[in-house]
Amino acid sequence: MSAPGVPLGLWFGELSTEVWSAPDAGGAVDLALPVGSSMLAREVLRHAPPRPLEIEQAIEVVEEAVMPARAQLPEAIQLFCTDPLLHALAAAEPQADDPVWLSMEAVEQLFNRLVARAEGRPAPQDDLPVDAASAARLVIVREILHHWGLNGLYLAISQGAPHTTTNSALP
Repeated sequence: MSAPGVPLGLWFGELSTEVWSAPDAGGAVDLALPVGSSMLAREVLRHAPPRPLEIEQAIEVVEEAVMPARAQLPEAIQLFCTDPLLHALAAAEPQADDPVWLSMEAVEQLFNRLVARAEGRPAPQDDLPVDAASAARLVIVREILHHWGLNGLYLAISQGAPHTTTNSALP
């Protein structure tokens, strides 16, 4: 599992990816990364499955958004996400009181499966969702974990709207 840190919510928007903390989480964080899953899907990951070059381009776009943002966050953080497409990618079934841990290794395995599908692995051999929206979320999460030095994130059940209101999915 992961070392404790400030719990941060992760939400995939159309034009940005939002990272925020609950008001009582020990430091206010409200950050909008300038890359959204819908924009990435529409402008870069145009095929299902995406083509290898599209995946490489998506990584570059996400890295440019994610890398400088790390300096704006507390040193120790722990991500939580309630996104249903990310749950489907991970084939996770979290319970309301029991979030599922998605390790960096598991994210890498999912990413490698996406790449294999992009390189021609037949669909009957792998049921991984490879639509552009799912692929965008996977690339964003992979790059966040890698460039922010995190070893995973928690997938929780959504118990509220994105951070525009208090999100009770954050501990």
